[in-house]
Amino acid sequence: MMLPATIWQREAIEFAQRRRALVIKLAFPLLIAIPLVLSGAPVIYAAMGITMLITIIGSIGAGAVLTRDRQSGLTLRYRTLPVTPGRLLLERLGSNAAIDFLQVLPILLLIWLRHPGTVAWWPALVMGTAAVLLIGNLLGAVASTVSDSPGEVMLYVVIPLLPLLFIAGVFTPATGPIWLAVTRLMPFSYLHEAVLGALAGSPTILPWEALLGAFGFLVGAAGLTGRLGRRVLEAE
Repeated sequence: MMLPATIWQREAIEFAQRRRALVIKLAFPLLIAIPLVLSGAPVIYAAMGITMLITIIGSIGAGAVLTRDRQSGLTLRYRTLPVTPGRLLLERLGSNAAIDFLQVLPILLLIWLRHPGTVAWWPALVMGTAAVLLIGNLLGAVASTVSDSPGEVMLYVVIPLLPLLFIAGVFTPATGPIWLAVTRLMPFSYLHEAVLGALAGSPTILPWEALLGAFGFLVGAAGLTGRLGRRVLEAE
């Protein structure tokens, strides 16, 4: 059996070998999304639930995994690799976000099968999902530096995450020019608008605006991940 030479290979091998966990990872989000997409629930509630689900998958999962890595000493061994902390953290969180994307891919396919006529929103939906997953992983990584257990890190992730989702207009539609402007500063708003559009709802922005906004946050998240590498990996 070939040993992994990179973090990407290690994460991919571990993800594929744990078949029971693989089935659960793929089935759990889909089971939650099926009634949201296929039922007669208002689109605004379905979009809210799917946006929250994607956000939580990225943030809580990364926080718990990195907390376990720190407790087991794996993070300490990462420091011996001949790469900069920023690049190392970017590779670590990038691999996590890629696995998370595979986890939510059945949800995206379900939306496409249910609403094939909303193809104009698909680039924004895919880009928004990728951006939120990477940002969620970064949030979980930062939260893992101040937690002592995988259970505790979930609390540190959820506490700031819920108000951020509210500010982004996920729970309540933004009204007024000031609130609308503030929502555009939140990455979750672009994913939420893309989900609304893909579900044949009534988003407040155009598909290309959601795509550009999500792409900007994806690039920004990658750059911020590189800058926070030393803080996250060398935290005790």
